[in-house]
Amino acid sequence: MVSKLSAISRQFGTNWFTVVMGIGIISALTYTSPIPIPGLKSIGIAFFLLANVVFILALSLWLLRWIYHTEEALKDFSDPGKILFYGALAMSISVIGNNYLVIASHLIVPSTAILISKTIWLCGVIVALFTVVIVPYLLFVSHQVSLEDTHASWLIPVVPPIVAAATGAKLIPYWGNLSWQFFFTILILAMFGMTFFLFIMISSLYFSRLIYSGKITASFVPSIWIVIGPIGMSMTIFSTLPLVTQPFLGTFNSGLHALGMIFAISMWGVGIWWIVIASLYSLLHFTKKESKFPFSLGWWSYVFPLGSFTVGTYALNDLLGNSFFAIAGFLQFIALIAFFSLVLTKTLIGIFDGSLLINKSPKPISLLPFYPISSRN
Repeated sequence: MVSKLSAISRQFGTNWFTVVMGIGIISALTYTSPIPIPGLKSIGIAFFLLANVVFILALSLWLLRWIYHTEEALKDFSDPGKILFYGALAMSISVIGNNYLVIASHLIVPSTAILISKTIWLCGVIVALFTVVIVPYLLFVSHQVSLEDTHASWLIPVVPPIVAAATGAKLIPYWGNLSWQFFFTILILAMFGMTFFLFIMISSLYFSRLIYSGKITASFVPSIWIVIGPIGMSMTIFSTLPLVTQPFLGTFNSGLHALGMIFAISMWGVGIWWIVIASLYSLLHFTKKESKFPFSLGWWSYVFPLGSFTVGTYALNDLLGNSFFAIAGFLQFIALIAFFSLVLTKTLIGIFDGSLLINKSPKPISLLPFYPISSRN
């Protein structure tokens, strides 16, 4: 048993935190559905508890890897595929923290839940800032890539600040006096700017790769959905801020409200366009007999990004109070549940048969099967 646990922890990478991200965002969306359906809140609570259990297990195994297999853990920094998933670690922390505010505040003493949420959120901010600096820096100085190696998965390490910003926006009223609330508003906007700038650059590189380097292979297809994630989180930020900044912005808040409405709706349109593109690209491969879709944890790219976009649509509904976005958000949620059910089922099968836990191949493989690029010494 001990040897098996050691073998699992040795290969346990931060890509497992994508599972936490997926379950966590499903729990929040289920609990906060704009269209009330009996039993949904109870399901949301169940997923909230499951997300916490999975997060604790994943964090424990990851820490065991650092304790007992330190050399293996350090090698991740020289692997341009594995290091990307430090972004998943950061985002999972932000998602868990947000759920304590959204869900746990209705289950336990609200002040305790808010304190836990704020503490976890601050940890997520620290890891997000570490990831968004270290991973691009190593890409600049240590990793050798070509145009064909450019994939949407490059967004994984740069997205955490905008996820932290989106989840932190709801926490603004709970930071004591107005000076602190104003400070955290500035921090949230700065993290948005940090990610959004990088999002535009990486998306441009990825767009060029899709045009000039031919179709991506089937194993890379899930990553195309990642682009939707930052779009949804940016919608959430600018739909939430006008609702929480009135106490210290005063008359200026009406301008932020107008900006938030215009920006969020515009980004919603971009997101719908990319969802159509990603769907068509996926169908292109699904309809080809020669295409093979091997399951990997990369399939969670079908869940969290679409979940982020649905969160943004929910936030637009909160900002505008328009039934259009309530209905649109719920329809997106239904589609998301279908993706989630499929991916969760395949993940559980992979865990029970051991194929996702222990690599039996004699050759080492990347934890990100759709990101096979080399590194230079």
